[in-house]
Amino acid sequence: MNREEKLAALFERTHAGIKPGLALMNELLQALDNPQSRFLSVHVAGTNGKGSVCAMIESVLREAGLRTGRFTSPHLLRVNERICLDGEPISDDALHAMLEKIEQVEATLSRRPTFFETLTALAFLAFAESGVQIAVLETGMGGRLDCTNVVTPLVSVITRIDLDHMAFLGNTLPEIAAEKAGIIKSNRPVVMAPQADPAREVIVGAAEKLSAPLLESGKRISLSGRKQSLDGQRVHVESSEADYGTLRLPLLGAFQLDALATSVCALEQVFGIFGSELSPEVLKKGIASVAWPARCQMLQTDPPLILDVAHNPSGASALSDTLVELFGRKAKGVFVVGHMRDKDAEGFLRGIAPRVAHCICTSVGTDRAMPADTLAALAKRLGLRAEVCALADAKSRLGEALGDADFGCIAGSVYLAGAWLGQGGDPGESL
Repeated sequence: MNREEKLAALFERTHAGIKPGLALMNELLQALDNPQSRFLSVHVAGTNGKGSVCAMIESVLREAGLRTGRFTSPHLLRVNERICLDGEPISDDALHAMLEKIEQVEATLSRRPTFFETLTALAFLAFAESGVQIAVLETGMGGRLDCTNVVTPLVSVITRIDLDHMAFLGNTLPEIAAEKAGIIKSNRPVVMAPQADPAREVIVGAAEKLSAPLLESGKRISLSGRKQSLDGQRVHVESSEADYGTLRLPLLGAFQLDALATSVCALEQVFGIFGSELSPEVLKKGIASVAWPARCQMLQTDPPLILDVAHNPSGASALSDTLVELFGRKAKGVFVVGHMRDKDAEGFLRGIAPRVAHCICTSVGTDRAMPADTLAALAKRLGLRAEVCALADAKSRLGEALGDADFGCIAGSVYLAGAWLGQGGDPGESL
């Protein structure tokens, strides 16, 4: 089997679906000689902002001179993006070498690993064999039964929690929070971003039960003097331990401030465990160099065009707020929107509705995609001007419509963002 066939076989594992639980993962890692025990880790769960937090923490740790790993999902263009070594996606050679090692032990397992189980084990193996000192790991979904939850991290991090993946995690904030809080480990610190009271109570209770020191980033980190422009934002960062001065954050949006505060709080804990202090200079350089594509990414400035992966109501609200900050409350734009069947498309559309002048509804070529005409019908029901357009024609249609708008925005799905950015590429299993 050549490399192309092997990669295709990897994606065929998505047909097995999602199988929450740790039994198979523990079997697989045992067969691989437990690579997850050969590096330190920071484990991140949550609903919104966990990818940004992973990107910020890893960037600062790398700036401090540590050999880093980062495991996130999903990807935009190539599966390699999910597994980064010192900030760079894993090479094709390394990816295929690790995959072969996993395939060699599969016959000893009780079942074949799913796509996400395979990639998680592949990441752990790559980190161990590459001499990674510390890896930042994002849960795929939930936390308690997520297959990344086999590590004992230096610090656990829980970002803002919202209603998402309800078919697997529960229908209420407390139920979902309980799943996310499953990454908390006994006597290990946990950093929590600001939460709605029902979620906060669950996390506080879980931390107390496990004697895990709980640090609330919103109470420990102070951000002030924020200024935002099309090339990023500047903000003064101070904690109960240090004054870090004014940092430049390349990522747009007030919602990124939660991620920044949560990251700084977690980094202080990591460096404290190392027996050192988080240097203001290291923090400034690490944050200034952070890259996290398709998160309010400015694709062009004349006319302004933003790409964002927001796909749930809270993400839509955060995107809407950012657009107001950048372009003014009266500004309205042309949106290209694509959505998945299993997401709250109506809630997302309600969130962006005040900013919409014209909605171009499209569909990405995946079984999970919502048909463009269904999406357009939802938009029209909300009183939005909407049309249906094939993805192949969406760029030219957007160009035509932008002349009468204040800005353009592509949003609604990681799949759509990946398709927009790339020359092909399968966003894979969006967890």
